[in-house]
Amino acid sequence: MAFGNATFSDIGTAVSDIFAAQGDVLKAKGAEFEQKSYLEAADLAKQNEQFTEMSTAIKESQADRNLYQALGQTKADVAGAGFAQSGSALDILRESASEGAMTKAVLGEQGLITEAGYKEQAQSYTDMASAAGRGLKAPPTATCHRQPRRGRR
Repeated sequence: MAFGNATFSDIGTAVSDIFAAQGDVLKAKGAEFEQKSYLEAADLAKQNEQFTEMSTAIKESQADRNLYQALGQTKADVAGAGFAQSGSALDILRESASEGAMTKAVLGEQGLITEAGYKEQAQSYTDMASAAGRGLKAPPTATCHRQPRRGRR
C-alpha cells in the first residue's frame, strides 16, 4: 500500500474531526455549567428581592415607632411646660408628623427601587441561562472536510 499526499491529508482531516468532536463535548459541558451558574445567580437575586422587601417593612415599622415616640415626647414636653396643645405646639406636632411621613415614604420608595433592581437582575440571569440552554441543543460543529475515497486512483 502506497502512502501519498492524499493519505496524509485524509489522516490530518480525521485527526481534525476527532479534535472538533472533543471540542463539541467540552463546549456542551461549558454551556451546561454556564446555564447552572446563571440559574443559581437568578435564585440569589430573587432571594435578595425578598430580603429587601422584608428589610423595607422593618425599616418602615421602625420609622413609625420613631415618629410615635417623637410625637409622644413633644406632647409630653408641651404639657410639662404648662402649655396647651394649641398654636405653636400643634405646629410642632404637625411638622413632626409630616417629617415622619416623608421619611417613611422615602424608605418605602427606596425599597421598591431596590426590589425592582433585583427582579430585573433575576430576569436577566434567567434569560442568560435560557440562552446557554439553547446552546446545549445546537448541532455539533465537527464536520468531515473530505468525502472518503472509493478505490484507488
